[in-house]
Amino acid sequence: MSKERLLPFGSLERNEDDTITCSCFKLMHDRVLQLWKDSCNFSKKALEMGRKDPRKVIYAIKMGFALALVSLFIFWKKPADVSQFSIWAILTVIVMFEFSIGATFIKGFNRGLGTFCAGMLAFLFAELSLLAGEWEKVVIVISFFITGSFASYLKLYPTMAPYEYGYRVFVLTFCILMVAGNRTREYTVAILSRLVLIAVGACICFIINICIYPIWAGDDLHRLVVNNFKELAASLEGCVDGYLKYVDYNRIPARFMSQSSGDQLYLGYKTVIESASREQTLLGFAVWEPPHGRYRTLRHPWRTYVKVSGAVRHCAYTVMALHGCILSEIQVDITMHASLNGNFYQFLHSLVRFLICQFGSQNMKSAGTTREEAGVS
Repeated sequence: MSKERLLPFGSLERNEDDTITCSCFKLMHDRVLQLWKDSCNFSKKALEMGRKDPRKVIYAIKMGFALALVSLFIFWKKPADVSQFSIWAILTVIVMFEFSIGATFIKGFNRGLGTFCAGMLAFLFAELSLLAGEWEKVVIVISFFITGSFASYLKLYPTMAPYEYGYRVFVLTFCILMVAGNRTREYTVAILSRLVLIAVGACICFIINICIYPIWAGDDLHRLVVNNFKELAASLEGCVDGYLKYVDYNRIPARFMSQSSGDQLYLGYKTVIESASREQTLLGFAVWEPPHGRYRTLRHPWRTYVKVSGAVRHCAYTVMALHGCILSEIQVDITMHASLNGNFYQFLHSLVRFLICQFGSQNMKSAGTTREEAGVS
């Protein structure tokens, strides 16, 4: 008789149950442990983000302060409409309060214009519905159709893309005002009370965002363009040094593609090339900002910054081609590199790097004063 036959069947079943239970507990333990590690990593990255850019912490504090301030309308006793419709001021702060002053102004303009137009149109259709008598419901339904169709069609126009948020606010506000007015039968009170609270919420956003540690998109655009000059200069110097000193790169394409993330030359011109979308975003914010700091003119040439950065980006493609020459599998003889590695070439590429850095740091800094002097003259 085999040894397995000597074991009772009940003990085998219990062993299987214990094994399944242990596996379930181990799986649960691993998931909880992984969740804890992910939470710790997220907390570390969040703290590191605040340490690298304290402005993000300040922005969060300003946002909380604005919400706390506007929430005081909840406890407003007289008139009762203020506390009843205070959610409109709170929603205005939530959707308008942005990181930079320019972004806040854009959101404020879109929301203000959309709300004003929606209020006027709602007031017009409200009066028409009251005059229609038995046809009141028909007028309200037709007003919804006309408003939704008209706004949805216009926002598809190419030049209206920056105001797409304003169209959404327009349609949403119009619908809410018409529904609220139809429920209370007081269209004028419903429209005016909401418009006033939206205006109050917008004013709170502007005052807090401008008066408490203002964050300007124009400064970010300026720093981004100057940083592009520095990154391009560093990549250019590295490429020339690598070619003249005949640095022995690993030129197997598969390995290079896996190691490119750590190549400082590659990361340098890659930063310049990929900055185009961020420049356009910052430009859209900067043109809305009032005169501030060194940019004290009403029409500061922000678009010139983007044009200059476009020229720098064109040079970055040339540096990328030079980097490709270094990484090419077919190279000239080492004696050719030695003949080029003279004092003249070293001086030449050092001079080019110096000129690029100086142009990025000095000319961009003096752009504001140059524009101001031109305006005065």
